[in-house]
Amino acid sequence: MFFSKRDQGASFEYQARLFLEKQGLTFIAANQHFKCGELDLIMKDQATIVFVEVRQRKNDDFGTAIESVDYRKQTKWLNTASAWLSQYDLSLEDTDCRFDLVAFGASDNDVEWLPNFLDE
Repeated sequence: MFFSKRDQGASFEYQARLFLEKQGLTFIAANQHFKCGELDLIMKDQATIVFVEVRQRKNDDFGTAIESVDYRKQTKWLNTASAWLSQYDLSLEDTDCRFDLVAFGASDNDVEWLPNFLDE
């Protein structure tokens, strides 16, 4: 059976959501689209809003899932989070939030969670 890239992405985003819920995070929203980009998952870790990028790579031929989040992607991620927060009259400056990366490798069990990814 063939799955589109969108279907595959949705599957990994759902797996990431379940993984993070097992870690104690609470689901807020998924696939939030704005002109400047998309937020894969928005979770809450106690009082902290967590913007989650989900990446998957079957192999490292073109870099790892982690390496795929380059400066351009990070800038879009920040701008999109800012747009989402502004809907609630909030901003990155006055809101307790962080940016986490959930990276899947070749198998569903090959998962790496990097909290505070943009602070690295």
